[in-house]
Amino acid sequence: MNSDVLTFLIFCFASICVPSLVANASEQTHVPHIGFYELKLYKRAPSSTISNIQGRLVAEWSHSCHGWSSKQKMVLIMKDLSGKKINSQVNANSFESLDGKIYKFFSKSIVGGKVIEVVRGKVKRAARGMPGIATYELPLNKTIKLPGKTMFPYEHTLSIIDSGKIGTRQKSGYYFDGSQPNISPKKSTLIILGKARAPSEGLGIGLGKITERKWWRVRLALFSKNKNKISPEFEMTQDIQDNGVVRKFIFDYRNFSMTATLIKIQELEQASC
Repeated sequence: MNSDVLTFLIFCFASICVPSLVANASEQTHVPHIGFYELKLYKRAPSSTISNIQGRLVAEWSHSCHGWSSKQKMVLIMKDLSGKKINSQVNANSFESLDGKIYKFFSKSIVGGKVIEVVRGKVKRAARGMPGIATYELPLNKTIKLPGKTMFPYEHTLSIIDSGKIGTRQKSGYYFDGSQPNISPKKSTLIILGKARAPSEGLGIGLGKITERKWWRVRLALFSKNKNKISPEFEMTQDIQDNGVVRKFIFDYRNFSMTATLIKIQELEQASC
């Protein structure tokens, strides 16, 4: 499994791009929480060398008076057709200020005991929706110009909620999480698949009051900024509630797909500011 796949698995919890400011109503309904997910092989093509996938993913969204922080950790074991196991691990942290001016990021990907990718940096911009500059500590001396309307992961979560509420079905724009600096910011296209579903539909039932919310199914494709690449770098489907909790992910690759299913969730306190 390459580092690109691992990085996308961690960062793409909320990926939708809309050219508008974040609504205060969505900020109030996004609930701080820790979600525990089980990873499994979903489908494989006859040409795939992957025979099985097992793993765990822990995703935390926490709130402070200054902004939202996220922490994710993924441990994954993939088995090929010969029975050989590949152990992988990704740790990622990020912070987004409430005014949208600051975004900090860090991630480390390990495959087979070897560090494949480490990124650390910070974005500054005049205001949410304005152009900005991403400055990397790792890789050293790397900078990226971000166009206006570039969105960060937490902004994406809020945008999905807003789009579902107002009935928007398709959006496109730019997405930046700090990963893969050579092809960032990525172009993003999403489709909301159908109307809101009832809380009792689908997975996530019985995990507590926090999952008793309506939800939407969203399809996302991320493309490299390089104009000569027309096929997406990554595609994903997610079932996301109106409070920001994702019940299920389906990560699609060229010859296999993997699911991340919510099996446990813990609500966190929201800061009183």
